[in-house]
Amino acid sequence: MNTYSTKLKVLKLSFIILLCLLIMCCEKEDRGTPTSSVIASQKDTSQNAEKQPLLKPIPMRAYCEDGRYLVFRNYWQSQNLFRPLNGKYIGVMYDDNMNRNQNYYNQYGCRMIHTRNPASISQLHSYGYSLDSIIVSLHPDGWQQTIDSAVSHGVKRFYIDEPIYNSLQWLVLASAPYIASRGGTLTITESDFHDCDWYLYGDKGDIGAMVDLALATTPSPFVCCHTRFERGGGHYCHYIDPRDQWSYIMSRVPNLFKMVIINTSQSTDDMAALFGHANNLGINQVLLFPYQTDGSTYAGVESAIWDGWYAYWSQQFAKEVLQQWCCFTIDYQPSECGLKSWHYTGNTQWQ
Repeated sequence: MNTYSTKLKVLKLSFIILLCLLIMCCEKEDRGTPTSSVIASQKDTSQNAEKQPLLKPIPMRAYCEDGRYLVFRNYWQSQNLFRPLNGKYIGVMYDDNMNRNQNYYNQYGCRMIHTRNPASISQLHSYGYSLDSIIVSLHPDGWQQTIDSAVSHGVKRFYIDEPIYNSLQWLVLASAPYIASRGGTLTITESDFHDCDWYLYGDKGDIGAMVDLALATTPSPFVCCHTRFERGGGHYCHYIDPRDQWSYIMSRVPNLFKMVIINTSQSTDDMAALFGHANNLGINQVLLFPYQTDGSTYAGVESAIWDGWYAYWSQQFAKEVLQQWCCFTIDYQPSECGLKSWHYTGNTQWQ
């Protein structure tokens, strides 16, 4: 009886242990089920997301009071204001109007000025021109006094116009050493515009004679060339390209050829060609010789700067403009839009 009871107790205990183990196994399986469900759910969500199209944000639109679309446009507006590129110099000669001379400096970036009157040096200097950039003309009468007066004001650059054409070789020979003794420099210039002077006579013309004069003078003055394209009629020669004259001078006296003088009565293409060739030759100084147009020389310089040389020599100032247009579509169409307003944004650049 005791033996039977003992066996029964052992059997019950074994059953209880087996039942506990079974429950524990079931609990483990139940714990794993949610993890698998989450993974499956994530896969389904990802797959569904791929099937669904992405929603793009709807752009906010603005409208005018009359219901049309408000369209914005911005652009750079060029201003009538220039400055020379680094290492380039531009100037004006033979314009005695002091108001224009001041504006050449402020508005057009001219940093050299030529004057026939030493008494104007102080005023030109007050406009901003440095004393090193003021050039004074010399004439046969009183040339020593002109040099002394200019040097006393701090100016040491002097100029004699067409000494060959005007038979002023003696003035070059006499003034060059005197200027050097005062610490200054002399520049002489010539031009060949007459029929066949250049292409028929070549280095025997006025430009060739000017180079010979410079080499015969001690110290040698700088040489210059007052040029323009000449397309007038003549017996044999009816066309002169000043670029040929510049190349000739550079081939003979490259150490003395540092500046050119360009007449402003040029077409847009001619001005671009002349400034471009000066750039090619390594010349970085240009004096503009203004011509008379209805009694005004100012227009000649302005057109030369606008039309000819800025691509090679200067930058133009520009302001950014923002416009508001009322349009029937979201795209700007000039014929279908009306200007609502505009204003400067405050952004500026040199271009």
